[in-house]
Amino acid sequence: MILFLVGVVLFVIGIFQGIKGSTKGIWPAGLGIVLIGIIVFVIAGLNGTPFYPSYADLQSSLTIQNSSGSKYTLEVMAWVSVAVPFVLAYIVYVWYQMKKGGPISIEEINDSESHAY
Repeated sequence: MILFLVGVVLFVIGIFQGIKGSTKGIWPAGLGIVLIGIIVFVIAGLNGTPFYPSYADLQSSLTIQNSSGSKYTLEVMAWVSVAVPFVLAYIVYVWYQMKKGGPISIEEINDSESHAY
């Protein structure tokens, strides 16, 4: 419950920072969404709790156990989830490198001898 509340508070802080015009609101809002998502998935997996109940037949409700894929699918998803931080780090690095160079000037646009692609 504490992690869920921390996630909600961080998300709200990020929203208010965005409303004020700050571009730094993505960090608390993103971390808040991650915490909220983790808690929701943990709650859905506890004690076979159905996350998509069936009103026609309660025994057919979807739980984590009866709705998950095969072992192979879960292994592939695990390896992909391990690779996600490396992809995000690469994106942050490229954004930093692009921002470091500054915007393109009019001279660079009009220069016919430059290697504009």
